[in-house]
Amino acid sequence: MDLLNDVEAIAVAYVLQKRNKAAKKEKSKRRYWVHPINMKRIKEGQFQVNFMTLRAHPEEFFKYFRMSITSFDELISLVRPCLSKQVTHLRILICTEERLTITLR
Repeated sequence: MDLLNDVEAIAVAYVLQKRNKAAKKEKSKRRYWVHPINMKRIKEGQFQVNFMTLRAHPEEFFKYFRMSITSFDELISLVRPCLSKQVTHLRILICTEERLTITLR
């Protein structure tokens, strides 16, 4: 009889564990692929708004990045192979210049 009770207890524990895993999986489903706030980054993000304006004003560019525009361009040419990513149809990539500005700031 004890063996039967042990087997039943193990079976019940197994079923409960499976239910808990299934419940956690359902609970953790995402609502968005990309949150709407982050979708605005493509057009309204800090990089898109300020970068070209800063490039038009070399003194402000230097204050912001602590390097000249030519130094920034040279650095981009050196690190581009390491920072560039493969283009996919699923997401819009963060460009190399934006990746570098994130690193420098």
